[in-house]
Amino acid sequence: MAYQGSAKYYDLFATDKGQEQNFYREIAKETGSPVLELGVGTGLFAFLLAEDGIEVVGIDSSSAMLKEAMRKQRHAPQAIASRLTFIKADMSNFQLDQMFHLIYVPSGSFQYLTTPEEQKRCLQCVQSHLYPQGLFVFDVYLGETEATGAWRRLETKPLPKGGTVTRSISTQTLKDQRAINTALRFDVTDSRGRVQETIIDWSYLALLTKEELEQHLKVAELDVTSLYATFTRKPWAPGATKAIFVTAKPGK
Repeated sequence: MAYQGSAKYYDLFATDKGQEQNFYREIAKETGSPVLELGVGTGLFAFLLAEDGIEVVGIDSSSAMLKEAMRKQRHAPQAIASRLTFIKADMSNFQLDQMFHLIYVPSGSFQYLTTPEEQKRCLQCVQSHLYPQGLFVFDVYLGETEATGAWRRLETKPLPKGGTVTRSISTQTLKDQRAINTALRFDVTDSRGRVQETIIDWSYLALLTKEELEQHLKVAELDVTSLYATFTRKPWAPGATKAIFVTAKPGK
């Protein structure tokens, strides 16, 4: 999974998620506590929900990402920190002694589940942890991306103590496996421009279609209530490169 060695730089580059963050904040306010985030990472979304008074449990399989989340929790105001719980767990196989009004998977992280079996197990776990009429929300990228395997420089950010870190990406589509191999490279330089460290994190993402996801959701007994193309809630239409599913567990 991405951001293992580079977890400490995740938040530094996560500056384009404003619309997505607002989207989940709005939904969490509608459903209320408690909320479960799958693939919580460094808590980029969870902390904002906690600021809004929402109790959030976040799970992730990456010890490095959870370490960053817990470090931030220790330095957060007590009122916010007390609403957050971070647990190491696999989102395709988790068992918590708690039910939730909202479960969500942000930033396309559902695609880290690379086989139909993993995807179905995740949805089964979600179903068993949702209150009746509770919501499950996630987004996926549809279709293929630029995937030549060549490195592309994305952006450079200054570091608090001087120097910079440059993030680059390499992607390669594996059509026979219906997946994308992705590598993220972080080149860290000092104030004189000398490279001090290079970190490369690899990830393997599933290529998914709207139709197969709808079938998985149907089997898991999660009803699609809304389908968006953007986090500003633009309705999904053929040709959209993103699908944001809002689903609900049937009520009793």
